[in-house]
Amino acid sequence: MQSSTIKVNRKLVNQQGIASKQDLIAVEEPLQVDLIHLGKDITFTITMRTPGQDKYLTYGILFNENVILNASDILALNTLEVNEVVKANVVQVGLTAACEKNLKSVLKINHRRLVSHSGCGICGKTSLTALTLKVSRENKNLMVDISLEQIKKVRQLLSIQPLFSQTGGSHVAGIIYQRQQKGTFSLDFDNAKFFEDVGRHNALDKLIGYELLQHNLDKTGVIVLSGRIGFELVQKVVMTGFSTIIALGAPTSLAVETANQFGLTLIGFAKDNRFNIYTI
Repeated sequence: MQSSTIKVNRKLVNQQGIASKQDLIAVEEPLQVDLIHLGKDITFTITMRTPGQDKYLTYGILFNENVILNASDILALNTLEVNEVVKANVVQVGLTAACEKNLKSVLKINHRRLVSHSGCGICGKTSLTALTLKVSRENKNLMVDISLEQIKKVRQLLSIQPLFSQTGGSHVAGIIYQRQQKGTFSLDFDNAKFFEDVGRHNALDKLIGYELLQHNLDKTGVIVLSGRIGFELVQKVVMTGFSTIIALGAPTSLAVETANQFGLTLIGFAKDNRFNIYTI
């Protein structure tokens, strides 16, 4: 199993002079996703990611790109190491025949395939048609009033994730489910799930892939993000049916527009003492 961190040598320069040190940094390596469908082998995408949880990442990517609608659409998933020198990996995914229509549509839109890097959401797509939202699930309205105390807990949970705590070089995406007790609704912070990656889109894809495999997409909850909110991230969340995003960073104009269009509550600049709600 490949490590998600690596030690590198560095020079620390400060008022006391120059000192040799070591840093623990997040690993970034390529992952190629190949699809096997009706006897054909198709290279679907290459993404730069943090190794580990590749299964969840692959399921998340294929769900978010509308290739699969359910976890059962994948017959088999195997990881092959291609080149030890560059530590590139290939994930081979066997798809059911039922994926034919969706796969043809996606490949027609993305003539150059979906070659991307770790900070990329829609990189490599050559047609604006590829940005069309294909919403397969209804939005689940959250029955919780978000408070400053809850925002503070969200920030605390994001800050203690292991890869970020060790390196400061990862993004975090998490899900906090809604809990009902005696007719009241609250957020279940104790059972929150978090995933990390050098790419914020990859972190969210890992989370969504996990939720898909656990059959949790019908639950109600809050998606939490450690960075800014771009259109692509809102698009992914809308497709899952979750109703609320809480992020530490700023939204883009298209993210706000899309959230309003699909009834998603969008909270940004989440601080201990304030936050902004961008959807009305």
